[in-house]
Order: sequence, then C-alpha cells, then structure tokens
Amino acid sequence: MINIKDVAKYCKVSAMTVSRALNDSKEISKDTRERILRACKDLNYKPNSAAISLITKKTKMVGLIIPDIANQYYANISKGVSTYLEKQGYGLILCNSDRKKTNENKYLNFLVEGRVDGIIILPVNPKTEDYEEFIKHVPVIIADNYVEGLDITFVGNDNYYGGTKIIEHMIMQGYKKIGVILGDKKSTASNERFRAYKDLLIKNSIELNSKIVVNSNSTFEDGYNLAGILISQGVDSIFAINDTVAMGVLKYCFVNNIKIPRDLGLAGYDNIEQSSMLTIPLTTVDQNNKEIGNLASELLLCEIRGIPIKSKINILEPKLVIRKSCGEK
Repeated sequence: MINIKDVAKYCKVSAMTVSRALNDSKEISKDTRERILRACKDLNYKPNSAAISLITKKTKMVGLIIPDIANQYYANISKGVSTYLEKQGYGLILCNSDRKKTNENKYLNFLVEGRVDGIIILPVNPKTEDYEEFIKHVPVIIADNYVEGLDITFVGNDNYYGGTKIIEHMIMQGYKKIGVILGDKKSTASNERFRAYKDLLIKNSIELNSKIVVNSNSTFEDGYNLAGILISQGVDSIFAINDTVAMGVLKYCFVNNIKIPRDLGLAGYDNIEQSSMLTIPLTTVDQNNKEIGNLASELLLCEIRGIPIKSKINILEPKLVIRKSCGEK
C-alpha cells in the first residue's frame, strides 16, 4: 500500500511537504501543491490521518465541552460549531460535562493529551485557576460564561442587555411581583441577568423580595419543582433562566390547573425551537446560539493557524422575542 513517504520519495520532497499539500497549506507554492496532488492521484494514495498527524503534530480535530447535551440551546451551539468545522475540514469531539466540574476537568485533561488542536468550552462555575494550565498547551476559546481575569478569547451574549429587555417587557405587561428562577450562583450569565432584574425593579419603584428569587441547576426538573415555591409566595409571573426551566414551570402549571397567562405570566430565555411550538408560545430572548458556535469556531481556527484576532472579547446582542405567555395581545 502506498504511504505518504512513498509519495514524498516520488516527488523528491519531504513527507512534511506532502502533508502540507494535502492540507492546502500556504507554506508551499501552488505549483508544488498541484504536482504533489497529481502524484497522489497517479499513485492512488489514500491519506492516512494518523500518519499525517504524527508528522505535522496536528490532528485536525477540535474538542467542544458543553454543560448539558440535552439542552437545546447547547445543542444549537454545538450545531454551529460542527457546521463551521466541517467546512474547514476539521472533525469534532463533543464532551458533555453534565454541569459537573469534575467532568469538565476530566474532559479538559483528555482533550489536551494530544487528541485535539484546540478546545471550545462552555464552562461550569468558571474560575481563572481552572484553565490557566490548560491554555499553556492548546488554544482554548471560552463561550457563554465569561471567566474574570483570564487572558483568553471569549464569545458570548450581553446578558445584562437581554435581561433588561425581558424584565422591562414583563413590567410593561403590568407584572409587579416577578418571581425569578436563576441558574447557579457562580454563573456570570445568570448573575448579569439578575443584575438587570434588580436595576429594573429600582427604576420602576418595585421593592426587591428575596423570597421570590431562587437559584437552580437550570433544568426542566428544577423549573417544575421551584414553580410551586414561587407561586406559593404570590408571584404574578415568573422569569426563568432558560426556556427549558420555563417549560418545567409550564408543566407544573398544567398539572395544577394554573392557566398561562391568565393566572401567571411566564418568560424564558434562549429561544429554543420548542418555545414557539407550545400551546401558549413562550416569550423569550434569542441568544444567537448558532452564531456563537460559528464565531467561536472561526476564532479558534485563527488561533490554531496563528492568525491575529481583532478582539479577545466578542459580545453579541440578544433579541427579545415577544409571543403570548406574558399576556400579550
């Protein structure tokens, strides 16, 4: 069987030069590339990715670590990543941390051990010290949850702006006692949305009631379980940290014969596909999820290829999506 060394000998070049031709590298001339590709065709050479990896020290693979593979928001980001990488000739290793720091750390170690050329991570409870060692060994892009004090490229949404838009809308709909189901206490995204909530209450002379603000693991089950606690406190509406949590609230209301939006207003965040398919379509915030995946991938490949990046901090603007769950006409 013809191997890369045979092609190199036939063309009187190094195996590295053959590899560069196969990877469309700009480090060799167009004429050399075309000559090598013709030789590969004439010799019926089939590239062996493992052999090429040993020569170039590149795997043409990228690792992606997400918190919840079942969550549509993260699934859409993953789709954006995989679509972009496929067009660029890269493969993807997808890892589900299940919102556990131990899993996240395990996958980071696994990926850094020469299995990928770069990593995109949507972190769980991020701290600077969690990633300082890893970024010394492989290019890493952080997405969704910003890590304070870490010199690294970030892609995310303006969570304060998105939180402002949804809470402002709920207040304009007449709600005064808005219960909130936040994410983890250490989540920067959740905390920014909560900051917007508090600022809007002050702006509209509404007193903050800590009894109707709860934290969660951002799951459907949490939405279901926490809905009753907030409703027992007399809330007139609930803002959920994401659409999955909002649908958990919706199920609780269905089981207990609480009508949305007649008895309770409800808003989510993320604008996953299912949110528009509900009997009462969910008012929510669109987070540019596929765009986040695309941009994170583009920036990661720039770092892998040594191409300068214009900005390390890349913030997208989310959009309010008004439907029917907050009593809209």
